[in-house]
Amino acid sequence: MAPPAPPRPCLPATSDADRVGFDGYASYSRTMLSALYFAVLLALSSSSSGGGASALLFGGASALTSRILLPAAFHPCPSSELSTSRSSLQASSSSDNPSRTTSSDDASSLRETIERLVSLIGPPDDDNLVKPPTQNAQHHPSTVHIIGTGLTPTLLSLPLSTLHLLSQADAVLYDSLGLAYEDIFKVVPKHCEVICVGKRGDSQKSWKQSEIDDLILQMAMTQPSSSTDGSIITQSNTILRLKGGDPFLFGRARTEIDTLKSNNIPYTYTPAISSCIAGPHLGGIPLTDPSLNCQSFGVWSGTDAFGRSRGLGSKNDSASDDEDDSGKWEGLGVDTLVFLMIGRLDKLEALCNLLASSGEKWEDSTPCAVIQNAGGRRSMQETDSQDSSQKLQRVWRGTLGTIVPLIREEDETRTSVSPAVFIVGATCQLDFLSY
Repeated sequence: MAPPAPPRPCLPATSDADRVGFDGYASYSRTMLSALYFAVLLALSSSSSGGGASALLFGGASALTSRILLPAAFHPCPSSELSTSRSSLQASSSSDNPSRTTSSDDASSLRETIERLVSLIGPPDDDNLVKPPTQNAQHHPSTVHIIGTGLTPTLLSLPLSTLHLLSQADAVLYDSLGLAYEDIFKVVPKHCEVICVGKRGDSQKSWKQSEIDDLILQMAMTQPSSSTDGSIITQSNTILRLKGGDPFLFGRARTEIDTLKSNNIPYTYTPAISSCIAGPHLGGIPLTDPSLNCQSFGVWSGTDAFGRSRGLGSKNDSASDDEDDSGKWEGLGVDTLVFLMIGRLDKLEALCNLLASSGEKWEDSTPCAVIQNAGGRRSMQETDSQDSSQKLQRVWRGTLGTIVPLIREEDETRTSVSPAVFIVGATCQLDFLSY
């Protein structure tokens, strides 16, 4: 078996423009859950002599230090080689992440508070657990939880069930556009392994999906063994796979689940609000509006699973997607189009040309908008005390014929506005963020 490849660098989630901040977007259910948090905490603080739990959540907890593992090109290895592969990952993390201040007491208090909330509200529902058939069942103490964290998540925006799993996690694999590692370390136990497996569009510094699948399997199948320093690596019993947005909408959760099912490993999955819905709404653009006779919308990926960009064709195929897509947009019967993974300007320009040439419904004068860092800070005037991971949300409005020149007009050297959501249709004329 080939030895593990050398570590592949990957920027931490909070160090580039892909990280965006939370700006108050939550569904009605999450709003009610937040209200329930405060009500229960108020009862706890009034009945507790020290009031430490409420003081922690209302006063805020400092960032925590724990072991963090950054991405490397992963190749399956036997359990005897596990300590070596994990040690190399850990060594690569020390130079790529900022130093942190340890506050294990705060982390412990937060976990205790979460446990008290769970005990008051009720135990987690086991009905979500997907188990292998009885005849195929093997003894697998590990359970993998595939969890969507929505767009621009913070701890406050997460359901209590997710916080509960984080507080008990033995390993966490998280995406670049999901929950930031600073927040993860505020909740997870000290022994928890935290690994960034984020993908980067048009970048070589990314995990391949097959590598992520293999890593999840290795984590779930690992047997206890001695590390190079003589300590014991415990088996990962509770493994969390945190995915930004919804795990199934362009989230590649299917291959991860197939890997678990083929090895009879139990798992759960938790849906969340996708960026295809939250992104436009956070940018002030509704996807439907009865006054404009916009009653439907459709969602597409700007780049398909084979690397083909709409209007540009495949890198490995001279055939253009224009031959496949041209003329099909007119008969879709939807009023608003939404595209994800379309931040590269050459891709965006090709898509605009493709749509404008498809027929009467979409033309050069059709309204459209590009939202970059949806959910981030809305203006430069907001307080400087905000976390630097909260990037500035930008909204460009124009038409299919003008949107790309408008973006390039600001900066002729700009080649990408990732991460971005592209919306086409009459509702792009609306702006709910301004009077």
